[in-house]
Amino acid sequence: MERLQGFVVKGGIKLPIGFRFCPTDQELLLHYLKNKAFALQLPASVISDCDVFQTDPWLLPGDLREKRYFFSNCGKVNKKSAGSGCWKCVGKEKEIRRCESNEVIGMKKTLMFCKGSNDTRTRWVMHQLRLLTSYPYQQMAVGDFAVYVIFQKRKKTKTSNRRVSSSRKLERVDDVKASMMDFKVEFGDDNIELPPPSSPSLSEDCSETT
Repeated sequence: MERLQGFVVKGGIKLPIGFRFCPTDQELLLHYLKNKAFALQLPASVISDCDVFQTDPWLLPGDLREKRYFFSNCGKVNKKSAGSGCWKCVGKEKEIRRCESNEVIGMKKTLMFCKGSNDTRTRWVMHQLRLLTSYPYQQMAVGDFAVYVIFQKRKKTKTSNRRVSSSRKLERVDDVKASMMDFKVEFGDDNIELPPPSSPSLSEDCSETT
């Protein structure tokens, strides 16, 4: 990671120090992809041009621990080879709407990176965001451009489940302690001794003998 005066360069992208790029889908379409399609100035130089299908997702430029954003040519992508595997579409395309008017401005497609002859899914995910060609952009062609977001899904660890179960056990123990304390406070006698609990069958037998 290269440092300039007042800036940080990560993956060939110049960012202000402390800057974290976390745009919404609407912002990606209206402020970045639209400007890119019309050759207008971008709000910031944070999205690089790269063919996302040229290699494996982990070999693309950028920090693998963060979401990476790329401009690339748009096309019909249901299954496309890339590196040692392929990107495969999962689910249906979702509409992206303007917050103010609820107007549909683009579409979002989700793809998973698969490997092997059986197309085994990996944890690599890619979102393809494209503008609607029917949207009134002064009748200019925008269908050839798309912005891609690539990231790796986190693993679900067993330790987190164990922590949840152990915390629940502690809560149950605390509830028992609290009920015992309430019992002593209610009777107001610190020297009272509680008899050991007896089963219903034992108490019934005793009542019959007396």
